[in-house]
Amino acid sequence: MRSRDRVVLAAAGSLFLLGCGKGTSATADSAATASSTASATFDKNAARAEILGADSAFVRAMMAKNVDSLMPYYDESVVSMSEGGKAVKGLADVRASYNQAVKANPSNLTFQSEGVNFSDDGTMAWDYGTYSSTANDAKGKPLKSSGNFLNVWKKVGGHWRIVAEISNSDKAGP
Repeated sequence: MRSRDRVVLAAAGSLFLLGCGKGTSATADSAATASSTASATFDKNAARAEILGADSAFVRAMMAKNVDSLMPYYDESVVSMSEGGKAVKGLADVRASYNQAVKANPSNLTFQSEGVNFSDDGTMAWDYGTYSSTANDAKGKPLKSSGNFLNVWKKVGGHWRIVAEISNSDKAGP
């Protein structure tokens, strides 16, 4: 996968958030009432804070070029897709993709969350928003990119893990 595309995914993947300090408005999806069983044990505000915190940690790890710090946020069976590339499946291949991405010297990475939503039973979540970043192209020239991201999270062993991520550019193709 091209380094620029991986940086775009990295910027979108997850993860994110200059706007993380801002409260995220509830949407119709996130306002759905959980089942009586889940509502007794599921704290939507705490889950939202954990996911947005993971998004912020992701941005810090990318800027520090610390791929090992990214991996705890992913499930073993993760599927990662970015514009212009094939799906990357599994933790080892996602790690390899991010190792390539940090070689493109990502900078000015920002994510803006537009919402965190939950399944009725509180075991799945998805967050989405916009990103922008700068990374070097194959010739070392800085290239700005921006677009949208969607991350799908699953509660695994008491922690939220990304099971799927996708990003796309907001620029029209040639």
